[in-house]
Amino acid sequence: MTTRMHNFEQVKDVLAYGIDLHTRLRETYDQLGLQSEQTRVKMVLDYLSRHERNRQQAMERFEEGTRRKILEQWLQYAPSSNIEGLLAHSSTRSNLTVDDVITMAMRFDDALIAIYRETANEIDDTHAREVFQNLAEMEHREKQRFVRDAEWVQDI
Repeated sequence: MTTRMHNFEQVKDVLAYGIDLHTRLRETYDQLGLQSEQTRVKMVLDYLSRHERNRQQAMERFEEGTRRKILEQWLQYAPSSNIEGLLAHSSTRSNLTVDDVITMAMRFDDALIAIYRETANEIDDTHAREVFQNLAEMEHREKQRFVRDAEWVQDI
């Protein structure tokens, strides 16, 4: 299994990584949807794919709206993440159930939240810290929304 190593030197590098992760998550959900034969699983994966596209676009707008001074803040420590392993493991899965997909999506969300919280805790600049606290909170709200929507799908 090969994993990509990421160098996080500045705030903008972590934001770019977040955008890339949403793209890769969307691609993973699309791939899994093509492999599945279960209608409800396909429906949840399609929902997640659209959701990741929206989150990617929101992150891009967020990055565009962030002041250059904040984007160029240097990080003393790079955030750690298990998301690369989760992506590698998920792309090889087959015969997923709705519960499997929900669990997988929750793990991805938790990993993204951890990246942003860890970065917020490690950065000294107040404004840059607020950027990552806001991103962590945004991801947390999206996770809660997904949980609510996933309950609806399970009731179908």
